[in-house]
Amino acid sequence: MLGVLGGCSLLLSVLLLFIIYLIYTVFNMAHTRSLYNGIPSPPLDNFWYGHQVTMVAAKKDNTFLDVFGAWTKEYGSSIMVFASFRNILFTVDPNMFKVVTSDLNSFSKLDDLPNRSLFGQRIAGWNSVLTGGGHNWAIKRKVMSKFFAKANTSETFELCKPLIQNYVRSTLAGKVGKGQVLELHEEFSTIFSAYPAAVGLSGFEDPETIGKNVTKILEMIPKQLGGKFSLSKYLFAVGKDKSDTVDMVIKMRKQLKALTREKMQEIHSSDSATKHSDLLGLLIQANESCDFERDLLDEYVVDDILTIYLVMDNMVKQLASLFIFLESEQGVYHKMAAEIRQFTLTDCSSLSQLRYTEKVLLESLRMAPALLRGTRLLKTPDETPARIGPYNLASNTQIHFSQYLIHHNEEIWRDPNKFDPERWSNGFQPEPYTYMPFLAGPRGCLGKHFAMMTMKLTLVSILQKFELIPKLSKEKRPTIDQGMAVMRIRNNVDYELVPLSITA
Repeated sequence: MLGVLGGCSLLLSVLLLFIIYLIYTVFNMAHTRSLYNGIPSPPLDNFWYGHQVTMVAAKKDNTFLDVFGAWTKEYGSSIMVFASFRNILFTVDPNMFKVVTSDLNSFSKLDDLPNRSLFGQRIAGWNSVLTGGGHNWAIKRKVMSKFFAKANTSETFELCKPLIQNYVRSTLAGKVGKGQVLELHEEFSTIFSAYPAAVGLSGFEDPETIGKNVTKILEMIPKQLGGKFSLSKYLFAVGKDKSDTVDMVIKMRKQLKALTREKMQEIHSSDSATKHSDLLGLLIQANESCDFERDLLDEYVVDDILTIYLVMDNMVKQLASLFIFLESEQGVYHKMAAEIRQFTLTDCSSLSQLRYTEKVLLESLRMAPALLRGTRLLKTPDETPARIGPYNLASNTQIHFSQYLIHHNEEIWRDPNKFDPERWSNGFQPEPYTYMPFLAGPRGCLGKHFAMMTMKLTLVSILQKFELIPKLSKEKRPTIDQGMAVMRIRNNVDYELVPLSITA
């Protein structure tokens, strides 16, 4: 009898603690949300989940950004969105963009960005030139800015040009046959995985293997996403695909560590003034300039190398998405192709002659920027509220901003959903913080000049040899995935490549 009474007493105690916790949680959630009463917000789905039910359904239907676009149109350019325990200020206000991307003291990247690790296995880590912050990040950025500076583009062009021309002449030409369809994302992935080797990351895997590995990693990353207190990020993606991808990351890191140590040994045994001149040398210099643990320097360098490969995939998706638009804009395609085929590629400066191609790329970057939306976390001294723009925001508020939506804002852009390269004619320059394909402010993309150069170089090298004929599936048309912050393409971007010697 005493045992039964003891068991009941324990059960009642647990139940009482749960009720107390539930009351505290509800009170705390209600109090926290009341701090944002002055900011417009769409009606909640329910108290507990806030707007999360609508958000989850929108991701499933691939209407996530459409929903937020409708909300900001109806309720205001900056709105509060509540997803269970997360309090999010979502904004498409250019003035808020400026504040959030410029103030590094108040705003930081989130600690749990999905590209930092994969099911516990480190990928880009927490201190890379992309994912890091603070003093060490500033040092890295300063060192790496030398390599990615516009003034250095001519030198990197000369390194990249023979690589892409050889790829088109040998590898790509060997894949092309009568009626054979190629998936452009896959082909571009191989090309852009080779560019880092041209500028100093040689001695690793072949570009095709790297491209496939990066694609696999990026496909697996979203499957680990779950709530902060949810086991779903560990249980959702199970089985062979998960273990194979994690094993692949481990293998890549092991190979890259060996490559890094070999380069470090070469640098430290050399008196050459140019020992840090290539990309790997500069990555080593950047990490040696930081106050990292000396015996883990190779790990930090590998973080940066993998970050570069992941970021290179943004250009892959940018060009692949361009050809989604060009399928229905064949007039634009033929005008761009004609310009490229009448053009003689000499040095980097000659790319400036491709004025229409530049407009096409700028418009592609507007229609589908590689970064569809960004996130920052507000941190204030002593966790006190802060005045951000016109709003008082509590510390730990997440600020989400969408480049995609501001690029499609009809109050800013004429016919925003129309693919129109001519809008970039006559020296047109958009207003500040209304066009941000490479972000803006202190964390703006370091490699934007390298990105534009390599995208033009890729288009020239391919279109001067081949006609590209769209073969997109009618049943599974490729579309931009609105659910992720970094652009992803659903379904294949299939094209037939026909040698110009056949079409002439």
